[in-house]
Amino acid sequence: MGLTRPNGLETKDAHVSVTPDDETEAFREALAITTQYKTRDNVKGALAILNNYVVFAVCVWICEHVASRYSDSRLWWATYIPVVIIISSRMRAMEHLVHEATHNNLFTNPRAHEYTEFLYAFPVFRLLKVFRTLHLEHHKYLGDPVRDADVVRLQYLGFIGERLSTARFSWLMFGLPFSGWLHYEYIVTLFTEFWTSPASYPSKVIFWVTVLTMVHLSDAWSGFTLYYVVPWFGVLTITRYWAEVGEHLGMDMTRNFGNSRTNDGFLQRWWIHPLNDGLHAAHHLNSQVPFHRLRRTHKELMREVPAYREKNKMSNGIAETFWQIYKCPTVIKAAREGQPAWESGQYWKELFSVPYGFGIPSVRAVMADTCVDIFLHCASKSTNRTFSER
Repeated sequence: MGLTRPNGLETKDAHVSVTPDDETEAFREALAITTQYKTRDNVKGALAILNNYVVFAVCVWICEHVASRYSDSRLWWATYIPVVIIISSRMRAMEHLVHEATHNNLFTNPRAHEYTEFLYAFPVFRLLKVFRTLHLEHHKYLGDPVRDADVVRLQYLGFIGERLSTARFSWLMFGLPFSGWLHYEYIVTLFTEFWTSPASYPSKVIFWVTVLTMVHLSDAWSGFTLYYVVPWFGVLTITRYWAEVGEHLGMDMTRNFGNSRTNDGFLQRWWIHPLNDGLHAAHHLNSQVPFHRLRRTHKELMREVPAYREKNKMSNGIAETFWQIYKCPTVIKAAREGQPAWESGQYWKELFSVPYGFGIPSVRAVMADTCVDIFLHCASKSTNRTFSER
């Protein structure tokens, strides 16, 4: 598997049953269908946010209840591990709420997305304004090797060139996520960008000062580490990566249909692509359809639009998605001659500008060291208190 740019033969072979004229007409038909489902719902948007906090609280209560009632540490670990995975799934849902807010899909009033940013974006260190800029470029320039930020990153990560060997593919999909590199990359890019970007000042600072002050005054560093830091930094970083590579790799990003995968297995719906994030093919046809109406949209498209049904690549499991990525080439657009390099200010662009990512500006190196110090401080408190109690 590798990223390829289309030539005449590739494009013709990949779309032998749908002519350009047919696809254009089918796209108009599909767009007309999706337009019927654009209605936002304030209650469902609010409940989607609230649900994450309810699940989080229940998970913490269950784990602490087991710790207080039973002395067997093995039982606690058997409870804690699934709790961490569940909490990380809700953090992934929060990230998807940022995505929904980018398209103004949570509430009927667009400004409400900024007013409530602290509830769904700040907890996972995301900035709505920054993400909106990058993500709307992704929709507008889907498959462009220079202007689509997602494609740019896939190229930097190594999903490009000749067909990947089994060993290389295995490393990118399974070795890299557990090597610590993605965690390091996250700290010096998105996490650092959260603090250094002028967006959402001073509200983001007030939010985190308040949270950390409450944690400190209640001497809850142990719980903060176990139930926030571990799922956020340890697990979410990996599931985010799998979610990102599962959306467009192995697809033809030069056409209206078949440019995005539908990931709809149980673990995908619940863990990696919550809130119908896996219905990515329907989403890319019309990004104005809110998450709670996307499944009905997808079903009607499958029923009424043959071009969508034919080109829709369905995955019913994580392993199936990985196999499709390995087996199928990814077709991206050709860069235009004289096209300038992509500029968005996203920090991983600078990170990868030096081989192996060691050309990090000093301010980000300092922030990375600071984050490590904070993590070790939390971990030491957790070790001193939590494991001595269990």
